[in-house]
Amino acid sequence: MRQATRRFGMLLALVSLFAALHLFPAAAFGLPARLTVLFTSDLHSYLSPRREMASDGSLREAGGYGRLAGAIDEERAQAGGATLVVDAGDFTQGTLYHTVLVDEALELRLMGAMGYDAVTFGNHDFDFRPSGAAGMLRAARAKAAALPRLLISNLRFSESDSGDDALERAFRDYPVRGYTVVERGGLRIGIFSVLGKDAAEDASFARPVTFADPVEAARKTVKMLKEREKVDLIVCLSHGGTNPEPRLSEDEKLAAIAPGIDVIVSGHTHTILQSPIKVGKTVIVSPGSYGAWLGVLDLMVEKGRDAEVRGYRLRKIDARTPEDPMIAQMITSFRSIVEERYLAHFGYRFDQVLARQPFDGQSIEDAYARPGETGLGNLVTDAYRFAVERAEGGRRHIDVAVDVLGCIRSSLYRGDIRVADVFKTASLGPVQYGYCGNTIVVVYLTGRDLKKLLEVQTSIAPSKKDALLSVSGIRFRYNPNRVPFDRVTSVEVEGRDKRFRPVESERLYSVAINSYLASFIDLIGKKSHGILSITPRDEAGKPVTEKDARRLTVMRNGEPLREWVALAEYLALFPEKDGTPTIPERYAKPEGRIIAEASWNPVALVAGGNWLTIAAAALIVIAVIVVILLTRRMAARRNHAISEKR
Repeated sequence: MRQATRRFGMLLALVSLFAALHLFPAAAFGLPARLTVLFTSDLHSYLSPRREMASDGSLREAGGYGRLAGAIDEERAQAGGATLVVDAGDFTQGTLYHTVLVDEALELRLMGAMGYDAVTFGNHDFDFRPSGAAGMLRAARAKAAALPRLLISNLRFSESDSGDDALERAFRDYPVRGYTVVERGGLRIGIFSVLGKDAAEDASFARPVTFADPVEAARKTVKMLKEREKVDLIVCLSHGGTNPEPRLSEDEKLAAIAPGIDVIVSGHTHTILQSPIKVGKTVIVSPGSYGAWLGVLDLMVEKGRDAEVRGYRLRKIDARTPEDPMIAQMITSFRSIVEERYLAHFGYRFDQVLARQPFDGQSIEDAYARPGETGLGNLVTDAYRFAVERAEGGRRHIDVAVDVLGCIRSSLYRGDIRVADVFKTASLGPVQYGYCGNTIVVVYLTGRDLKKLLEVQTSIAPSKKDALLSVSGIRFRYNPNRVPFDRVTSVEVEGRDKRFRPVESERLYSVAINSYLASFIDLIGKKSHGILSITPRDEAGKPVTEKDARRLTVMRNGEPLREWVALAEYLALFPEKDGTPTIPERYAKPEGRIIAEASWNPVALVAGGNWLTIAAAALIVIAVIVVILLTRRMAARRNHAISEKR
């Protein structure tokens, strides 16, 4: 009887232990615990799938929140441990869905329904200015049953400017915090975020909001999470990015000089990291953009020890990915909101066909990888000039149009080109005159300043590729081997008679640009340390500033001309083929508007140079003379010493 009782007691103890191991996570006993981090970044309002070009040149559908949600659900079910779902910023700005951001906050509502734990802000999430971001947060709280935690640790509100007061209140109400602590599987996980320096520089519409140094903010937050919150793991959502050039790779720098971060989920640069980067004890991961990939990072975490990576992959989100029916239905219902609240004002429909393209255009990713003139950039800038002259009834000739690659957001591929496609190509811009979208402004530049503007292509864009230029009405050549900021060797401008003539230094030229680029003209001077200081002028030749943008905006019947509308109108007026306007083949590739001519010929290096080239040449001549004199002096001393020995 006693033996039976003893056996029953042992069995009961084993059952109790087994139950405890299942009821309480391993981490509670100090054992290693598994955590799967699911991550995205730079979703840019791509609620619906997008077409993209595969490596073999074929077109395929990728992304879409419905499929992304389906993949997240599958990964959660397969994880075999705790899961965390996070995003590294720029969740807005990129498609027609963001046009109703201020009143509807579709992106945050969907991310809440998809079960995101934490999300940070990117620079484009402030494109509707502080008031727009405040409206988004209010709308999200009012219309969503569940919302993700929003984090940012280095944002600073102005103490003297009331322009961000509404956003400050919205931050308190949402609430938006510097960090959060999430408990999963017995682990205390500290999550915080920073906006990187390059992203902060691009966030011009956030003013008067500013951003503190991300490294200092990270150091302070890591210290707080470790000492006050006693977390087991620290995850940083960084909208800073990685770069193949080490000096430009902000998140690698962050990991090196702000130790203590276990995982950095990196955004902003749209980098696809098929393998994580390890800097010290920090793992850096990056999932590309537009929801085309879902990042899956499997960790083994043990209290008091460094996290161990047990697995890493980027899961492709495409037609093979199961779609979450609830999320898909929400997106379908949102399309009618966009058509009613935004597109109806401009007389368009979401899927309206504007033109047909008989060729596959260069992808945006390829344009960044192989910098230079693009057929798409030529199409966009030609549309600027055409649409401005049409809007003004031919009142004035537009000499030049300029855009930057960072403002051309999506490619156009073979087949029907719809309104939604055109908007994605030129999707940026704050709310102006009641509706969002960059407007087109016309400024006047002297030939000398026009040449300085073109130097952006030669001396700024190599380190900031979103500054790569597209031009219309102009063609120029440059030598990348010349002194920086003096590499443009020839500039020709197209006249009314379609003939190209050399630019005249003192003549004023009309230049069509979008309002976003216009706001960055001052930055060109700063980036070049004042060397490329440019003075925009009005038609009368008087200097203008950003405050004058409203009167420089191209208007038609009281409505500003928006860049996406300019492109839509240009496409719709191409000659028809089989009843549909067809984009000419000349836009399939570059046509010689921007030509790089690398040469080390001494004449080519200095001909027509500005003071920088003259100064550099003078220093080289002086250095050569000094070397010759020193060589002669040393030879004379040597000869003198030999003579004395004799």
